[in-house]
Amino acid sequence: MTAYRVDMFTLATACGGRRVARSAPASLTESQADDLVTAPDGEELLAMAQGLAPSARHWPGMVGLTTRRWELLAASATFEAWVIGWPPGGTIALHDHGDSAAAAAVAGGELVETTVTKNGDGTVSTTARRMTAGSGWSMASRHVHDVVNNGSRPAVSVHVYAPRLTSMTHYRLDGGVLRTDRTVHYRLGDVVP
Repeated sequence: MTAYRVDMFTLATACGGRRVARSAPASLTESQADDLVTAPDGEELLAMAQGLAPSARHWPGMVGLTTRRWELLAASATFEAWVIGWPPGGTIALHDHGDSAAAAAVAGGELVETTVTKNGDGTVSTTARRMTAGSGWSMASRHVHDVVNNGSRPAVSVHVYAPRLTSMTHYRLDGGVLRTDRTVHYRLGDVVP
């Protein structure tokens, strides 16, 4: 078990020896250390998601789901981590994560991610990939995708965002063009009006 100082939050997780966040020297005051700590990058986000995935696999409340459900696992000033339960057929439509980069790891079951890429002529292309238990991926900010559990069994995944997730823009495909539906603002998972 390795612990890394992240702002005023200590993340303790087994991550195969990989560094999951930049730590500040112990000789600094707490406010000096907070000023030095930066948001985790894509590699660190993925290490965090994969490190938290074994604990999330049997997370209370993620068994026997009939709708998609999420719970906060950890948060600091620079990131937040969520466990998400996906019942069979559970999905989230096309969206991005605003200014937040992200990483996800499948803790149990199987998910399909469909990524949208804009073409030079203004149309879009989609690419789908199957993500099985143990797999993970990272995403830059404004990455547009959807996720679905096409399997007959529930799935569980861990999602880590940096900086913390404050907005998601939802989209729809209209004649090969990506159109914005709405933007929702969040504070620790709660919708901010």
